[in-house]
Amino acid sequence: MTCAICDTAMVPDLTPGTFHCSGCGFFASKLPVRINDVARIDEDVRERALKPIRLANFQQLLDECADLLPNGTRLLDVGCAHGWFMEAAKTRGVICIGIEPDRDMELRARSANHDVIAGFFPDAMPDGARFNAITFNDVFEHLPDVNGTTSALLDYLQPDGVVIVNLPVADGLIFRIARAAARLGVTGPLDRMWQRGLPSPHLSYFTARTLQRLFERTGFTLVRRGQLSSVATDGLYNRIRYDRTIGPAKAAALYAAACAVRVMTGVFSSDIQYFVFRRSGS
Repeated sequence: MTCAICDTAMVPDLTPGTFHCSGCGFFASKLPVRINDVARIDEDVRERALKPIRLANFQQLLDECADLLPNGTRLLDVGCAHGWFMEAAKTRGVICIGIEPDRDMELRARSANHDVIAGFFPDAMPDGARFNAITFNDVFEHLPDVNGTTSALLDYLQPDGVVIVNLPVADGLIFRIARAAARLGVTGPLDRMWQRGLPSPHLSYFTARTLQRLFERTGFTLVRRGQLSSVATDGLYNRIRYDRTIGPAKAAALYAAACAVRVMTGVFSSDIQYFVFRRSGS
């Protein structure tokens, strides 16, 4: 597998189907993607579990990027899922359009009165569409072609537009602990970080530096960066249990471990960070 950041040959990492670049520190996987195969997920439980922390993070993100998203901003939310980010942005006068490949998620967003394009970015995008901002909220790490996606952004972004990416990072404490456990033969936490076996697993894990390098090679400049909450005990047990293969005992153990990690996250870098990029020279 060739590194998407520095074109170095990647080596197998600690769990099957995952790879690490010794040149730049990028992580990637070849885990199978089965969008629209939801047999393993209880989507209603997942929605109740995820919504509180996602909405809290979205409000923080919108607060800290308010000057970049003034009233009347035209925004494309890639992988909009339920439409929660668009729901929060609309209250601030942002004009939102989503694009979503998962049929169930698309229908849920439409039922919440959001404007949604069905399909993948950029393949399903209408010709001539232009936006002041394009967002990827917990989406960029699921993309199969990160170089193709960043290049395509230039076709849909206004000259002074911004791209906002929030995602889990390899710099974070939880990812590092999970890799340390995998070295000792305990691979469950790292598999969970990769979302192994779920319909849309993680295909990339960036460090802050590798994500910046990816965007810089396409003609973008990092203009802002921040941290978002990665662990919240409210709804955490349900977030673990939305994977139907995890029983109560294992869920309880994962919950206890996550609570212990939460105590430590105030000292170390968060596993969820956001990055704002603008076209170089804009």
